[in-house]
Amino acid sequence: MSTRNRTLIVLTTIVAMSGIFSVHRVVADSSGTSATQADGSPTQIAALARYLAAGDAHTCGVLNGGELKCFGVNTAGQIGSGGTVALGDAAGEMDDALVAVNLGAGRSVRAVSAGSVHTCALLDNDAVKCWGAYDDGQLGLGDIDARGDAAGEMGDALPAVSLGLAAGVRVVAIAAGDAHTCVVLSSGAVKCWGAGANGRLGSGNEHSRGDNAGEMGASLPTIDVGAGRTAKAISVGAAHTCVIRDLNDVVC
Repeated sequence: MSTRNRTLIVLTTIVAMSGIFSVHRVVADSSGTSATQADGSPTQIAALARYLAAGDAHTCGVLNGGELKCFGVNTAGQIGSGGTVALGDAAGEMDDALVAVNLGAGRSVRAVSAGSVHTCALLDNDAVKCWGAYDDGQLGLGDIDARGDAAGEMGDALPAVSLGLAAGVRVVAIAAGDAHTCVVLSSGAVKCWGAGANGRLGSGNEHSRGDNAGEMGASLPTIDVGAGRTAKAISVGAAHTCVIRDLNDVVC
């Protein structure tokens, strides 16, 4: 398994200026608003971007209007195009030719995280949707079928992940690892699903979750991050997970 570095609070994104892009350092809050400091470098999507997430070989950006665009390797549908053809490796595939990922009628994206060969987005209605490879349950849909690699699997046809949240509780942060996914809830609780090897789900065993029926929703346990403790932020690696707690310390 490959290892990817993750940033907890400070994200890197891109912004268009006079037809080119400048790299920005973005400090984001859970509502999706951000403050930026520019330092300058060129690339090519002609719209203001708020968030950027890079997986093993694909990249996704949330644009200023809440649209999500992804490009790169697409072996399992991880860029959400409804096929498996890579995008961004040939002329004429980027800029306005790159179609936004369809996550449902009227939906926009607040945050995105890219795993090895899957992608998850937090939507404006507080739902979480994931697509791409699903061999370990990392999409949280109760089976091992990939999503986004064939026509008719995205948009309203793509189910939201069932997290069994109590009334008034919502997802405030999302992080995708090599083959697992975690969220931080507004209550400060954490839930993780996907591959369980090495204890990365924090469940006290190595069982995968989300690859069989009956494992998600209210059946998906919260992670014990300490008696009376809550999580403020989360980051996941290839096979481990770390959170910043309310004490401003880190547990992994």
